[in-house]
Amino acid sequence: MTRSKPRPRVDRKNLIIRRVSTYLRTLDHLQAKGVGIMSSRDFEKIEGVTQSLVRRDLAEFGTFGVRGVGYHVSELRDQLAHVLGLDRRRNVVLIGAGGFGSVLIHSESFKKRNLEVVQIFDQDPAHIGGSIEGIPVHDMAALEQELDADRIDLAIVAVAPPEVQGVIDRLGRLGVRGALYFASRAVRAPENMVVLNMDITVELGLLTYLLG
Repeated sequence: MTRSKPRPRVDRKNLIIRRVSTYLRTLDHLQAKGVGIMSSRDFEKIEGVTQSLVRRDLAEFGTFGVRGVGYHVSELRDQLAHVLGLDRRRNVVLIGAGGFGSVLIHSESFKKRNLEVVQIFDQDPAHIGGSIEGIPVHDMAALEQELDADRIDLAIVAVAPPEVQGVIDRLGRLGVRGALYFASRAVRAPENMVVLNMDITVELGLLTYLLG
């Protein structure tokens, strides 16, 4: 009999946080439609997760809802935003003004999460000196002189993969505490930073793992 290989461990807390983020998205949508009360069954219908999983996920962070009534949409929305640290404004520096970076700046979902791009850097002469949504685009070469690190909560790094490590290192030296980058490679995170990678190949691997 062929013995199947053990599956690699997937961090349970990270999976819960991801699902809670989708619950918040659902609550935003329902709140915009004027829905006042919802149930675990509603989450199941919208997000495709079981009612018991919704309740277990929420129980990780406290007691929510009223037995026999359900969840008050606006109240639960605010509570989950607090859990995720999205109940206060986060100032963002965007590294890379083209393509994906530009999409983020114009994203309504991005703004709804209290994330606001306040500085932009790029190395393309076509972008440097211009502005996006009224935000000036600075030369990446002047990052150390122009970045207002005391004002920045996190960075979004949308540059070519070979450039990511150098950018992360520079941001770490300037005191930026968190960064999200988009590249199919690992980077060494400075000790003073939390660095996350959004890589479609990794997400697909997680998806196929969960499918079994």
